[in-house]
Amino acid sequence: MRSSVIFCAYHPNHRALVRCSACSRPLCPACDHRIKGFPYCQDCIVRGVELLRRSAPWASSTIQRRPPSPRLAALCAFVPGLGAVYNRQNVKAFVHFLLIVGSFELADVTGLALFGLGGAVFYFFSIIDAYRTAEAIARGLDPAEEDERLRQMLRERMAWIAGGLVLVGGLVLAADLMEALRVSLVMRRLWPLLLIAAGAYLLYRTSRARSTSLGEGRFDLHRAPPPLFWKTGPVTGSLVEARPDDEPNPPAKDPRT
Repeated sequence: MRSSVIFCAYHPNHRALVRCSACSRPLCPACDHRIKGFPYCQDCIVRGVELLRRSAPWASSTIQRRPPSPRLAALCAFVPGLGAVYNRQNVKAFVHFLLIVGSFELADVTGLALFGLGGAVFYFFSIIDAYRTAEAIARGLDPAEEDERLRQMLRERMAWIAGGLVLVGGLVLAADLMEALRVSLVMRRLWPLLLIAAGAYLLYRTSRARSTSLGEGRFDLHRAPPPLFWKTGPVTGSLVEARPDDEPNPPAKDPRT
């Protein structure tokens, strides 16, 4: 008599329980792939996906984006922030625009050449960054992913950014007040010492608070630590807390020795 047991088409040693709904191949439980409750083999699934890709209307209309040109990106970066916009990085474009334009505006308001120098450095950096970013995108970098990392970094350092803006605003306000009140030339030269003293005081408070927090959790060398182990009671077999003055019992000697 011929055996009625049917074996799997992919695993000849495994017994088949179902057949593929498309090609009727016998399938074992490991090869039984269900789609909407119907069993299919792996070959029919791959064939169906390929047919779906060929027949899908959106597949033929998909527009392949050309990688940005590094030279064109650098040329666009001559306008602050436009190079990052060309590379599809809107958050970076906003940051570049604020840094460059804000630095030159602060140089104009305060009359300090340091802000103008910082604005020039940021300006040339944005041009170089636009060129390098375009090259990286051509090598496979995802501009949206890098832009998201920059957005996350700005969110995490929002307190520092706000503090910097407050500090810059305070500098501008102090310069305007000194100009309006016609403070003497000596005071104009010495007023930054007030900011240095305030910063030193804040650093002192921070270090003192840190040392205090470390002192509270410091390990005491003259006090035994709390018990970390438990021992078994000699009679009842219950768990008994081990005390610091408990000494470990010496190992039992072998009577044969």
